[in-house]
Amino acid sequence: MATRQGQEDPPLRTIVSPGNAISGKLSFALPVKIDGRFSGEVSSSELLVLGPHAKVKAKIIARELQVQGNLVGEVHVSGWVEVLPGGHLQGELEAGRLEVHPGGVFEGRGMAG
Repeated sequence: MATRQGQEDPPLRTIVSPGNAISGKLSFALPVKIDGRFSGEVSSSELLVLGPHAKVKAKIIARELQVQGNLVGEVHVSGWVEVLPGGHLQGELEAGRLEVHPGGVFEGRGMAG
């Protein structure tokens, strides 16, 4: 999957598929994708992708985050946050870099840079 100026990311492991729902605390040390419903907390030392079917309400701490679906919550990302077309991020954001593509939405308070 190409992201951020065409860079290739390692393969993602999908942990919540479309049509499924999970709540709780998740922690990962590999690139993961959530593409269903999730509520709770996520901690990832790698890339976290919220797929186009994702409906997430969570506190997220990650190295990098890509939003293709819907996210409501508190987000702390040391690297980049990318909101792709159709993605919607609502809440508080602290990130090294924020990029909102045309068709993507960020609503809330944020600090980038």
